[in-house]
Amino acid sequence: MSLRNIALSVFCVLLFGLDAAADQPQTPTLEPVASVGVAIPAPPFDDGERVCFLGDSITAGGYVQTLIADYYLTRFPERTIHFFNAGRSGDTASGSLSRLKEDVIDKRPTSVVIMFGMNDVSRGSYTANPTDAQKVRQQQALDRYKAKMKEVVARLRDEANNPKLYFMTPSPFDQTVVLDRDNNQPGCNDGLGRCAEIVRQLALENNAPVIDLHGPMTAINLQQQKRDPTWTIVGPDRVHPGSPGRLMMAWLLLKAQGVPATISRTTIDAAAGAVTESVNADVTSVERSETGVKFVSREEALPFPINAGPMELLDLLPIGDDLAQQILSVTGLSKGTYELRIDGAAAGQYKAEELGGGINLAFNKATPQYKQAQRVAEWNSQRRSAEASACSLLNTRRWMQSYYKVDVDDPQAVQAHYDHFEDKKQYSAVMARKYLEDWPKYSEFRKRAAELQQTAETSRESVPHTFELVRISG
Repeated sequence: MSLRNIALSVFCVLLFGLDAAADQPQTPTLEPVASVGVAIPAPPFDDGERVCFLGDSITAGGYVQTLIADYYLTRFPERTIHFFNAGRSGDTASGSLSRLKEDVIDKRPTSVVIMFGMNDVSRGSYTANPTDAQKVRQQQALDRYKAKMKEVVARLRDEANNPKLYFMTPSPFDQTVVLDRDNNQPGCNDGLGRCAEIVRQLALENNAPVIDLHGPMTAINLQQQKRDPTWTIVGPDRVHPGSPGRLMMAWLLLKAQGVPATISRTTIDAAAGAVTESVNADVTSVERSETGVKFVSREEALPFPINAGPMELLDLLPIGDDLAQQILSVTGLSKGTYELRIDGAAAGQYKAEELGGGINLAFNKATPQYKQAQRVAEWNSQRRSAEASACSLLNTRRWMQSYYKVDVDDPQAVQAHYDHFEDKKQYSAVMARKYLEDWPKYSEFRKRAAELQQTAETSRESVPHTFELVRISG
């Protein structure tokens, strides 16, 4: 199947709610949830925004919002937008209520992106042949999810000065991938589909946009697994999306926001030595020569930097078409092959016909623009890491206080808590040890994240580059 056909099948799910789970295990009978077909536009984030991402561990890693921040940093260098990680590992809509003030409301958000469901759905109650009691727990989990999501929204409306809300349906639990481990919970993804319907209804009630992750991500899983049963957009734990999944999630949000695909668009008439089109670029000093053409361009945006991990997704979905168009067209060239040099360094070889039709430089890693964008992304990645470390420490502190009743300000009490675990590799023991080691650095992590945000912003300033096309063969 071609890229376009796969993309079309994904969009069918995204737009029309087709039954992407037709080949999945049968779902236990649950009470119906009304289907929602009305789409509320999702506005792009504007200059000065403070955006909180509220959710569970899929949010807490910070990877999806960092990709979104990468796009905004490089595409809108005139905008200053602050992104805040309000995710917590293992959390639910209900659990978030106890931390909502400190993690979200006190941040004075202008926008809040909400995604819960993976831990709310009661994954343990899903089996190949659920008992009546398990079916009851499944329905109770859905009822609780709906009620607590409404409570989260009400508090954000009342206590956070009515920020813009963006509802994301849960990413899927991959119950169809073939793995060499016994970690499947058949029917769980269907339960998450019910959560997605609840989210759609809640978004409609609040006149807010919904970004559907569950439908498109489930659809691409099923499509690719027809070819390779071991392929997954999620990770081997069936829960946490890997780098391709994170990119898809970021793309779906940015796509819903209708952000521009164009980085820049430049057309040069080499024969006339003239600029015939320049979009988001200031092009000057066009010079003809016997072997080609030369000009200077200051583009007002940088390419969207994507690391090597999820690049395979560009062959499956129109991410480049939607988010990354840095088009250079040069007409009037004599036939032959030309080397593109930017600031004197080779950036590729193209035939005159290709150049006349337009080439997309957005993913050309040899260009100085892409290298600059990668530096911006690296600073932003370091910011994500520092912020995630601070969030993890704070969440561990809260968990030890609320669940284990530990005096978290007494190092000896925390040490005793750590020592009581026989298995030092279990999650709570590992987090207690990290708390002992790193809590004194908490403020340093927060400060470092703010400094890295500023560094990323200052490193994205556009600069002029000299482009030269030289014919190297006829």
